[in-house]
Amino acid sequence: MVARQDREYIRVLVADDDERVLECYREAFGDHTPNHLASAIDALAAELFDPGSEIEDQPGFEIVTCSQGADAVDIVAAAGEKGEPFDVVILDVRMPPGIDGVAAGSAIREHDPDVEIVFVSGYSDVPFEELQRRVPPPVRLHYFNKPLSFLRLAEDIVSMVRAR
Repeated sequence: MVARQDREYIRVLVADDDERVLECYREAFGDHTPNHLASAIDALAAELFDPGSEIEDQPGFEIVTCSQGADAVDIVAAAGEKGEPFDVVILDVRMPPGIDGVAAGSAIREHDPDVEIVFVSGYSDVPFEELQRRVPPPVRLHYFNKPLSFLRLAEDIVSMVRAR
């Protein structure tokens, strides 16, 4: 996680070949650029609905998207070189015409052995045991089936990052 303006942000990279799916991720994880109006609304919501807690205690998301596995590998490598690694990489298993998500995950793991990798697929053509073998370590590997509950995915991402 990265801290900005008194709030933590989880850096997430999403690779999926379907632009509509990428747009769903962008909408579900929200705008990652904090502004004064959003901060004021968050503070008001915290005061009105739960005066004992702060909305700012919940991390936000900084989301980067791409449509191919090879692009995801390049983005992770560049982020590591800049000292700005991702907390989580979400990969669609199938991303024609380039490398699939499993090959991308394996290459990403070489650049960042600590990143949480989440595989998402509408098809179970690669058993989870095979994913664990090809993209170790299993403790940093997760799998979700499409269709997704983006709310559940966001909650799980917060939990997995905080557990590290």
